[in-house]
Amino acid sequence: MAARFGRRKDRNGEVLPLYETRSSAHMDDLEGINEDRIANLTGKVQSLKSLTMNIGTEITSSTKLMDTMNESYFTTKNVLKGTMGRLNKVSKSSGISIWTWLVFFCIVALVFVLVRY
Repeated sequence: MAARFGRRKDRNGEVLPLYETRSSAHMDDLEGINEDRIANLTGKVQSLKSLTMNIGTEITSSTKLMDTMNESYFTTKNVLKGTMGRLNKVSKSSGISIWTWLVFFCIVALVFVLVRY
C-alpha cells in the first residue's frame, strides 16, 4: 500500500514545490526572523514566569493574613463570650436584666463613637 503525501500550500492556497533551493541571503533572513521570534517568545515566557511567581507570593501572603485574621476572630469570640458570661452574672446578681445592661452598653458605645467624630 503506497502512502500518499499532500503537497505543501502557502497561505493563499497555492501549491508549493516539495523542494526548493534558496539562496544563502534568503536563509539568513529566515534565520534572523526565527531568532527574533525566539527572543520574543523568551520574553513572553519570562513575563509569564514572573507573573506566576508574583501570584504565588500573593497567595502565600494572603494565606498568612487569613490565618492571622482567623486567630484574631477566635480570640475576639472567646473574649466576647467571657464578657457576656460575666455580664450575665452581674445582671443576675444585681436584679437588673441583661437587656438593660445591653441597652446601657449600646448607649455608652454610641456616645464614644459620636465624641470621637
